[in-house]
Order: sequence, then structure tokens, then C-alpha cells
Amino acid sequence: MLDKKPEFMSLFNNLKFTIYRDTELEAFYDVDLKNRKKLIFAHIIIYLFPVLFAVLIAQIYLLNGLEHWLIIFSLILYAIVIVETVAYLFPKSRKLYKNYFLWFIIPIGVLIGLGGYFAGRDLIAFAQDYDLARDSGILQFLLGGVAIFALFFVSQIGLSQILLASKSLYTRKAKVEADLQFATEIQERILQEVTVNQNGTTAYACSYPANELGGDYFELSVKENNLFASIGDISGHSFGAGLLMTMTRSALQTHLEYNREPAQVMSHLNTLLNRQTDRSMYATMTLLKLDLANYQVSLCNAGHLPVIHIPFGTHKVIYRHKKGVGLGITEAAAYDNLEFEVKKGDLLILYSDGLIETRDEKMQVRDTDFFEELLVETIKSEKLSPAELATGLLARVRDSDHSAEMEDDSSLIVINV
Repeated sequence: MLDKKPEFMSLFNNLKFTIYRDTELEAFYDVDLKNRKKLIFAHIIIYLFPVLFAVLIAQIYLLNGLEHWLIIFSLILYAIVIVETVAYLFPKSRKLYKNYFLWFIIPIGVLIGLGGYFAGRDLIAFAQDYDLARDSGILQFLLGGVAIFALFFVSQIGLSQILLASKSLYTRKAKVEADLQFATEIQERILQEVTVNQNGTTAYACSYPANELGGDYFELSVKENNLFASIGDISGHSFGAGLLMTMTRSALQTHLEYNREPAQVMSHLNTLLNRQTDRSMYATMTLLKLDLANYQVSLCNAGHLPVIHIPFGTHKVIYRHKKGVGLGITEAAAYDNLEFEVKKGDLLILYSDGLIETRDEKMQVRDTDFFEELLVETIKSEKLSPAELATGLLARVRDSDHSAEMEDDSSLIVINV
């Protein structure tokens, strides 16, 4: 019933003339209550100036009672504007306002007309008591009324332009947010948790972005009895970093379909990124190949963190690392494999810097020794699967971090040979 408008209302809602503020305020319909209150407060402040002007005129010119009409007139306009703003910012009151606005404005118009009658009567009496040529009170009163109405009108135009500009920005922002949400959903699907169980070797990979779009990426897959594990990180946390992450991971998966040598894959990816990006954005990556038949590991690093190797039955942390240049920095970069052997039951852990760059009580960034301590504590606690070890380690890292929120993406791969 509320949605049905009186037929004559359509006369006031067309392209040439409208009494509604749909165009101006529609961008704020869905904002939270806190920002609605801010908008209402802005209207209260801006439209208070004409009222203050009316009070100022009344104080300067004591016009035998006429000054009261100036103040009443300005207060009526003030009340209409504020009530309209409040009504428009809430769905239920907006429907009531738009359906029954004229039913309220007509009696208000009648009251204003009556006020005009009494004001006119007082003006006539004032003119009869005083010589208009000697006293310009009537002229001052009329000019004051016109000035107050003009101030309301100018305030309305100025605020309308601000609201229309805000609507344009809001619309553009909403479009960007929709695109960002779509990209975030795609990235979440790309970086879904992965579990591998092949020939008794189990592995688990996960990634948690610090922002809507993260720059971390990982790969965990088995190809021809070889387990491939990779973690990488794109510089920055922008939309471009998320886009480059997706491109780099897709290129990595494509190369692994026909090239199984980590150093050669890394070299091809470096050439690709140098051609596709400028030097302001680059990627780091570590790519590990585990031969599941003889437990031989080939590891290539492009500016990323070392791989942690923990031999079975010990809590000794060995860092496996061979220095390499980040991807996309220079085409002259050369990459080599680091070869080593593992045994049944050994742990291999790949990770990103979001796990080691946590902050202590003094908000200082910790060194890598702290992450190593958390890792050893987690391993000592009980016999854990790769997934349980990863989730337990992530929980310990988050609990020990004194930052208000995640400052960098966190990615982790745990391989139990």
C-alpha cells in the first residue's frame, strides 16, 4: 500500500520538475548508520546559517514584532529540510515521505499562508504608524526575508552539487568494488587449500591474503611421480599485484606441463615477467621438485625465502637455499638448481614472509629465529599431519603477532616425505 502514490504526485516527479531528492541521496541509501548520521549532521550545520542570519537580522532591527516572523519563516524552512533529509536516509520513512509528502506540505503551506496574512497585517499597521520615507523598516524586513530564502536556496544548490558529486564517486567506487570482489572470488578459487597424498608422501598447501587481493601464490601438484611445490610473492599489495600473481601462477602451471626442471622453468618465467611488467613490480619464487621414487630434491630459488628441511626423528632445522634474482628484475638473471636428498619421514616447509615478519610487544619486526622456534614447538607438541602442522603453526604465528591486523600475505606448504 505504501508503494502506491496518488496520481497527482506524478505531476511533481518528472524530468523538468521534481520535489523528490532521489538523484541526490540515492547513493547514501545503503550506507551504514554512522555515515547516515554524519550526512544528517551536515544538513543541520549547512542549513543552520540561514536561521542564524534571521536571528541576526532580528537582533539588529527591532521591527515592532516583525522580526519574529523572519525567525518563524526560517525555522519552518529549516525543519522541512531536516525532516526531508532524515526521511530519505531510511527505507521505511522514505516510502512514507514520498507517498504522503503533499499531504504534509499542503497544511504547512496553509500555515505559511496564514503567517503571511498576519505578517502582512503587521506590515500595514507598521506602515500606518511610521513614515516609510523616514524609516526603512518595512524594506529591511522584506529584504531580510528575501535574503533568508535566498540563503536556503543557495545552500540547497550547493549541497545538491556536493551530493551529486558524491553520488558519481560512490557509483564509480561501487563499480571498482564489484570488480574487486569478482577478482577476489577468482583468487580464492585459485588459492584453495590443496592436499596431496602420493606414494606415502603427503603434502598440504594454503594461502591467506592480508587484503582483498593478495600477492602470494602457490603450486602443489604431482606430475609423473614428481611432486612439485612452489610459493611465490608479488611485490606490493595492489590490484596490479593480484593480477600479476594470477598471471605468474598460470604461467608456472603451463610450464610444468612440458618442462620439469625448476631452473629452466624459473628462467622462462623471468623472461615472461621482464616482457610483461616494468621494474616497479617483480616476483619472488621458490620451486621445489621431489622425485617420489628416489627422494631426490631439485630446488631453485628466485629471491625467495629458504626452504626448511627437518630430518625425520630430529628437531634440527636445515635451511636449503641457493641465491637467485627475483623474477622480472633483469633478463640477465641466471638460475641454477640446488640438489639434495631427503629420507622417509623428513619434513620440507615452504613459506612466505608474512609468517616470519610478525611484530613483538614493542611493535618491532621479529627475526626469523622466532618463526623457527614456533615451528619446532609445533612439531614437538604431537604427531601431526601436514594439514594439522600447517594450521597449528599458522595459529601460533597469529596468536604471537601484536599487529592490529595481518600486514602481509601468509602462505605455507608442508611436505611429509
